[in-house]
Amino acid sequence: MKVRAAAALLGLSLSVAALLPLLMTSRVPARGDLADFFWPMKAYTAERWRAGAPPLWNPLSGLGEPWLAQLQTGVFYPGDAPFLLPWPLGPHVAIALHLVIAATGMASWLSALGRSRLAALSGAAVFAAGGAFLSLVPVYNNFATASFFPWIFLGALRAVRGEGIATFAGASALAFLAGEPTLAAGGALAAAAAALAEGRPYEVTSSWRPAARLVAGFLLAAGLTSAVALPFAVQLRRSGRLAGTTQAEALLRPVGVSDLVDLVVPPPEGMTRAGGAGRGSYLVTLALGPLALLLAGAGVFGLPNRRQALVLLGIAAAGLLLALGARGGLAPLLVGAGPLRGTRFPARWFAMTHLVLAALAGAGVDALRVSLPARRRAVAIGAAFVLGAFSGLVLLEPARLRGDGSLRAAAALLSAAAGIGLLARRPSAEAAFLAVLAGPLLWFSSDALASVPAAELVRTPSVLAGRAGAPAGRLFVAVHDGPLLSRWLAEGGRRFSAETVRRLHDALAGYGNLLLGLATAGTASPLDDPRRARLLGAALAGGNPRTLLALADVRELVTPLPTTIPGAELEAASGGVLRYRLPSAMGRVFFPREAIVASDDTVFEALRQKGFDPEETAWLESSPVPLAPRRTVRGFALARVLSDEPERAEIAISVSEGGLVVLTRSFDPGWRIRVDGLPVTALRVDLAFLGALVPGGEHHLSLSYEPPLYRLGLALSGASLLVLVAVVLAGRRPAGSRP
Repeated sequence: MKVRAAAALLGLSLSVAALLPLLMTSRVPARGDLADFFWPMKAYTAERWRAGAPPLWNPLSGLGEPWLAQLQTGVFYPGDAPFLLPWPLGPHVAIALHLVIAATGMASWLSALGRSRLAALSGAAVFAAGGAFLSLVPVYNNFATASFFPWIFLGALRAVRGEGIATFAGASALAFLAGEPTLAAGGALAAAAAALAEGRPYEVTSSWRPAARLVAGFLLAAGLTSAVALPFAVQLRRSGRLAGTTQAEALLRPVGVSDLVDLVVPPPEGMTRAGGAGRGSYLVTLALGPLALLLAGAGVFGLPNRRQALVLLGIAAAGLLLALGARGGLAPLLVGAGPLRGTRFPARWFAMTHLVLAALAGAGVDALRVSLPARRRAVAIGAAFVLGAFSGLVLLEPARLRGDGSLRAAAALLSAAAGIGLLARRPSAEAAFLAVLAGPLLWFSSDALASVPAAELVRTPSVLAGRAGAPAGRLFVAVHDGPLLSRWLAEGGRRFSAETVRRLHDALAGYGNLLLGLATAGTASPLDDPRRARLLGAALAGGNPRTLLALADVRELVTPLPTTIPGAELEAASGGVLRYRLPSAMGRVFFPREAIVASDDTVFEALRQKGFDPEETAWLESSPVPLAPRRTVRGFALARVLSDEPERAEIAISVSEGGLVVLTRSFDPGWRIRVDGLPVTALRVDLAFLGALVPGGEHHLSLSYEPPLYRLGLALSGASLLVLVAVVLAGRRPAGSRP
């Protein structure tokens, strides 16, 4: 427990060193997807929780989209509680929390493996402050999931030793809820392999029981996550992500050769921000430096269990091969075979390699402290090898000595020499050694936390200023289109800077609209509804964009390019971004004269016709009853929206003849519709919208949303939580029964 407390203090110290200067100057990390994706997403989720209920549906994005099922939104992830704090404190506290989780987990795992206090804290410092881990902050869900890796490994070890499955199940569940399911699953499988390799016969009474306990932990973790996992699985299938991601997309932005050089020679700031040959750009830097690598090398020989050492090295090698993408060979194999189908950006798997390197670095501290006097020659040879590699790599990539590169290189060498010198002391100066180890690491990796003024991310973009009297309805944000977004950013320069963030914000990229409370027709979600995309994409296939945007209740267009939509009026222009008001929109509810059942391909062909009129004809996927005849020209149909909330709505309807009512919000199998209190079938209309059949007369229509399998998932999660509590209570021993 003392080691864990010291590790928590270490993680907190790293957080203060990295984040307090930003907080004191009202800045917030903004690299990668933070500014336009994760911070708005987390802020929206927190705001909805403040309203008193879990956000199951988001009406402001993608014509409305399932929010719980996106997984990255972290609706039920306890680690996102800091986002309930005022801006910009929330992001800082959230990052700090996960640094503490990572450091305490690594120290606890190494301590359970028999490592000394200094070794455990050293491994914690290398893991939490290392470049590969901090480089996951810009892809925040990966960062949050990876922070639980050491806890998962500790939990698997405890399960194999017969000390209970609570840690393994709880850590695996939290890693999943944090938002990156493939990393969570990979971490759990790797942890199980490492734990089974320990093979301690005096604690394992039967060969099958350790494996059985691990399986029980897996099942309990699955139960704990069911409330999210089941809706996520449904959305994953509906989105077509598994089948729709090509192998080329799955292997984009792997770890490059220049990234690997970071392990020995930390790159200058300019190299990480401008990219270049050999840099995959998904991870900002892999920086470790020669001291951590020397310790890891010694740690390979410092682990008493050779089988466990081989398994850990195998995990590190697998993580590296996956991270290399096509070059490594393993990622294409697993993508093609199915286990990694639908995933992208293989560089994230280097987190597994980083975990093992940190664990070996901790073991190396003990190995060198015990044997340093007898192995000075080996240490000298190792140091000479690292110095030679260091010099050779610098000569091969001289760009590393530009800017602050030479200063970083010198600091890396000096810290290695100082660290080995401190280890040679008896007793070692623990605090000084940890400072020498972690301080430079944090500096080498700090580019991942590059920041901008916090106020920049919550201000109203200039092109939307003075919009108080703008019409209701949605915006169409042009830079939701990937190629157009890349072009827009490139015009501001490809080097990351505050200008990059400003351009993203001004063009309402990603989820930027959520901070402003504005509804958009597009979405930044990686699990987009393909039918919504196909509906709007009909305009690119020859359809009338004015009609299709009107069908989606789009009233305004925000774009960096002039539009050719007839009747569009330019309302504002600022910083290269234009805002147009469109001439018409269907509103939240409308009544087409006729409904026809047809296949999606037939519907798409109808939508892409120039003469398509949504008020004349609506196209249904299916109908449970025969459709009413076409409404007469002299008939009437009126609707009054009584309430319109994210997960429910109430609408008063008056129609002279029975027929179809269409709501311009996305169809989802979780929607339930009642007419005058009686359930009716929710229909999918015009590829992507929600509709229902109503009889003639005056009626009250009510909608409610509940994700598919949500209640079943809640029941399973609740039951699993009770089991977890029972397991924890059963595993407690009377005070004093064990030291």
